Amino acid sequence: MPHSGVPSEVEPLVALFEGLPHVIFSLKGNDGRYIAVNQAFADRAGCRTPSEVLGKRAGDLFAPELAATYETQDAVVRSSGRPVRRQLELITRPDGTLGWYVTNKVLVTTGSEGPVAIAAVSVDEHVVVHGQSMDGLEAVVAHVREHFAEPLALAELALAGNMSPATLERRMRRVLGLSPRQLLVRVRLEEAVHRIVSSEVPLGEVAAACGFFDQAAMNRQMRQLLGVTPGSMRRTAG
Repeated sequence: MPHSGVPSEVEPLVALFEGLPHVIFSLKGNDGRYIAVNQAFADRAGCRTPSEVLGKRAGDLFAPELAATYETQDAVVRSSGRPVRRQLELITRPDGTLGWYVTNKVLVTTGSEGPVAIAAVSVDEHVVVHGQSMDGLEAVVAHVREHFAEPLALAELALAGNMSPATLERRMRRVLGLSPRQLLVRVRLEEAVHRIVSSEVPLGEVAAACGFFDQAAMNRQMRQLLGVTPGSMRRTAG
């Protein structure tokens, strides 16, 4: 059934994700407002129906720290034009608890002359790995997010997850398609992007605060993974 307020050209896309309780779909316009979501998204946003979500921003629906993470990812996608794939992030489950989800985001257009929008699909990571317990991996990701500015070694991350370094490498590559080192770089870049687009702090200070050796190292990683430089990202955000 069509959702009130959803552009007709994306109705088939929304319908594709209906009836999938563990798969969250959303389409967000350039102004950060949701223009299409499925019921699974509405459930996690604390809304009865998808139509209650339309026109709202992430900050209207989710805790500030969660909304900031989602909006930072959006900024990366818009600035680089590149998709975000297999991003592990916290999302509220229907029962109100927080769970880890694997998210993909891409740029799309809503019609031949419509605005560029961001389509996102998230899947509960316990479903992705067929119900296996991944508590250790969740603990590792949480440790990285809390200590990203520090020189984290593989042994320390493995200890945080109560597993061997070899097991950590294997699990992380299977679920996220990333090595622990690659995850650390992505988390650092996520934080760097947030600081770049939301403040006027000098880029060298941003690099140091986010765990990079220096500004040149941050520039190199950002250009390699996102296709943009910190300077160009800040100019675009301004």
